[in-house]
Amino acid sequence: MIPTLLLAGGLALAAPQADYEAGLGALRDGAHDTARDHFLAALEGGGRDPAVYHGLGNALYRMGDRGGALAAWRRGLRLAPRDGDIAANVDRVRREREDRLAAPPLAPGAFFWMAFLSPRDGGLLASLGATLALGGLLGRALRRRQGGTGRRVGLETWAGALLCALMLLSTWATVRDDAGVVVRADEVRARSALGPEGVALFALHAGAEAALVESAGDSVLIALPDERKGWVPAAAVVSADPGAPFPR
Repeated sequence: MIPTLLLAGGLALAAPQADYEAGLGALRDGAHDTARDHFLAALEGGGRDPAVYHGLGNALYRMGDRGGALAAWRRGLRLAPRDGDIAANVDRVRREREDRLAAPPLAPGAFFWMAFLSPRDGGLLASLGATLALGGLLGRALRRRQGGTGRRVGLETWAGALLCALMLLSTWATVRDDAGVVVRADEVRARSALGPEGVALFALHAGAEAALVESAGDSVLIALPDERKGWVPAAAVVSADPGAPFPR
């Protein structure tokens, strides 16, 4: 069954859906470069959906672009953190890559539950909490209007308000959190500074993951889990943020 790509406002756009389906067909036929182009067209048309990123990652991986595939799958996993197929693909590339690096955290800070919830899930739970809180307050007001003394603010109101606040805060933190970058080049050398005075510090290979610290022109400063930092060409890495354009 081919999923419908749900976009902003819950509307499915015909062009991204058609490109997505064409990409799946090209994958089945073994035309991986054609599939890649269709999935990229779906993204550029507004279809930023985990299914599109899943398909794009599959096409790139079969073309030998492991770094690009990992970036695509990580974007899909950020939108659908409970998708076991995408998670398995991410783990496979991490096992195959040359650099042995710790995986980036699944959720920002203390909000561990966001490792299992998408931003959409967080928004829905925040809405549920707000509904519970408002329902409790309206029920109390209605009882008082009908002549009752009413009771103090009930447990459901406090629980709903707490749920709403926690989910809003954790979802906001997840959206704001830097998704990091993935090395797409076969090999790139990180340097101590921009320009010719920079000294080569270490080398990274396709599929290496790092945090993005700073951007300057056509270079970016990255940080590894072991606290090493260095400047690399921006063209050598791909953002894992699902909202960022995916480089062709």
